Amino acid sequence: MGLFSSDTQKPSRAERRAQKKAMRKRAKFEAKYDAKERRAERKRGERAVKRDQRRSEKRADRAQKRALRSETRKSKHESKAAIADAKARTAEIEAAAKKKKLTPKNARRALSIGRVVAPVAGPLVYRGAVVLREKLGDLQAARVGVAPETLRQFSGKGAPLAARIATTQGSLHSLTLTDTSPDAATFATKMDERLANLSVAVDAAESMSPGARKNAHRAIGNELSAIDADILARLGVTAS
Repeated sequence: MGLFSSDTQKPSRAERRAQKKAMRKRAKFEAKYDAKERRAERKRGERAVKRDQRRSEKRADRAQKRALRSETRKSKHESKAAIADAKARTAEIEAAAKKKKLTPKNARRALSIGRVVAPVAGPLVYRGAVVLREKLGDLQAARVGVAPETLRQFSGKGAPLAARIATTQGSLHSLTLTDTSPDAATFATKMDERLANLSVAVDAAESMSPGARKNAHRAIGNELSAIDADILARLGVTAS
């Protein structure tokens, strides 16, 4: 038997290179796998955040609707009570007149009927309608992502879209104030033209049939979302 057996021989250079290559390949695979797992974990976290946000928005929406219904019922109850009281007084006066018992006191009651119906029932009904209209407007503004005061500037079926266009125009104006480059000016001009066309489309949709108007509003909304995405991209923000 020789002095050195084959079991104690060192790996050859080719074997060492192969081992190093295998180690690098394994390390690369592990790094790629870890990165993939991190991306998956991040996406799961983002989805969870969005899911919680949607649930929170739905809860707030339901709470606002409940409060709105409660306010409406309260206003209706107050209005009905005031009108019922006015009717009761009217019946008393009519009964007294038939019996020829119309006294100064009854006359004063007759005069007070107008003060009951107009200053009491009327304002209650009007107040309830105003509160209802304002709350509905606030809810609608929150849904389309505009300020309530902006939405109140417009009317018609396309008011939410018109408010979105005005809001986007304001964002575009702010962009030109922060970025005074010629490229930004060109971008703003193109976006303004698109927004102007959309504004005309909103006005034109008012005279359409309900089905056609719904389709037109959907197309206008999609185009507005695309413009918003372009502005965000210009600002370096990528919507996920």
